[in-house]
Amino acid sequence: REYDTLVGVALPPSRWYLVVLGWVTSRLAAARAKGVLTGGAGFEQVALGKCCDLRAACMSIPDELAARMPLAYVHFTHCLVDILLLIAPFGLYPHLGIFAIPMTGVISLFYRGLLELSKSFLDPFGNRRVSYSGLSADISIDCLIGESNAGSLVWPQGARRLPF
Repeated sequence: REYDTLVGVALPPSRWYLVVLGWVTSRLAAARAKGVLTGGAGFEQVALGKCCDLRAACMSIPDELAARMPLAYVHFTHCLVDILLLIAPFGLYPHLGIFAIPMTGVISLFYRGLLELSKSFLDPFGNRRVSYSGLSADISIDCLIGESNAGSLVWPQGARRLPF
């Protein structure tokens, strides 16, 4: 019965855990109302809060798997490229002599893209304008709000059809 109910919900299998959590939540509320579960003041609030915490933990798993780049890594890349371009002439001079100057320009040309990319990741919304290269991502705030709200629309759907 449970599998048939899950298939009938019309959600992808990756979202079935939300339906099961909806069932658990509804069973907790029903058991508390019937007197099957007894507890002191605030029992239902704590139990439902733990269900919501479990839902939040489950919803964070796909975000962790998306492998988003942490801000510290981008900042480290920015600093690393700056330092490399600053000390390149001194490191190249013993081997290339006077050609170290044009070679530093070539290195700067190739690393400039990496530097601008790291700067665009530092300010993805374009608020502080740390990069003027046009690499800033035009992030649509309404799309981000819609994606963050998508899980809250699935939550009540799971309790519409109960297998018990």
